[in-house]
Amino acid sequence: MIIRLEEQQPGTRCLVHLDDWCVGFKNVDDALLFTRTLQARIDAPHVWPQGMVTRMNGAHIVQAAPLRTPAHVSP
Repeated sequence: MIIRLEEQQPGTRCLVHLDDWCVGFKNVDDALLFTRTLQARIDAPHVWPQGMVTRMNGAHIVQAAPLRTPAHVSP
């Protein structure tokens, strides 16, 4: 996920782009707080969900969750 800040005019509204999704904020400070919180949550350790192992013909098969790419914040 690419996280990009876009200040529309200095001291005014700011947009945060998350790949193809966009969120508007009243100012740059609010946008920076959001991106830092989001980045911290993405970077935090995550636990595998329960129930990811199934049985098929007596063998255990591990169903892996889809891989996620790390997010990058760009100004």
